[in-house]
Amino acid sequence: MSAAANLERRFATDLRSSGRRLEGYAATFAHEANLGAFRERISLGAFRDALSSDVLALLDHDPGKVLGRTRTGTLELREDDKGLAFSLDVPDTAAGRDVLTLAARGDLGGMSFGFLVPEGGESWDGDTRTLSKIDL
Repeated sequence: MSAAANLERRFATDLRSSGRRLEGYAATFAHEANLGAFRERISLGAFRDALSSDVLALLDHDPGKVLGRTRTGTLELREDDKGLAFSLDVPDTAAGRDVLTLAARGDLGGMSFGFLVPEGGESWDGDTRTLSKIDL
């Protein structure tokens, strides 16, 4: 099975816009998500290893609609006590203009992030999964 087939997605609602910049949290540690079949938490430090890789910001998880990337500095990611914080310099492209227009109107309720769970990166307690390591 390909990595894309195993890609999981989660949605976060902390999003702010200012000019051509979007900022907020892609994930928070204090929040336990109810995903229907199970509940999920993310542990402090779960993103630590992923932050050293080149991460892309994509519109609708579409690799043809790149909004920024960590390697070029147009996407900044950091893990703090609250969660995975991001800052994105949105490009002057059709996709970027669409995102900024929707954000300015308040139509974007947040953002999502895609991830893979590497071997040993999760533990279960009943129907609750705790993620201790996440690949972005």
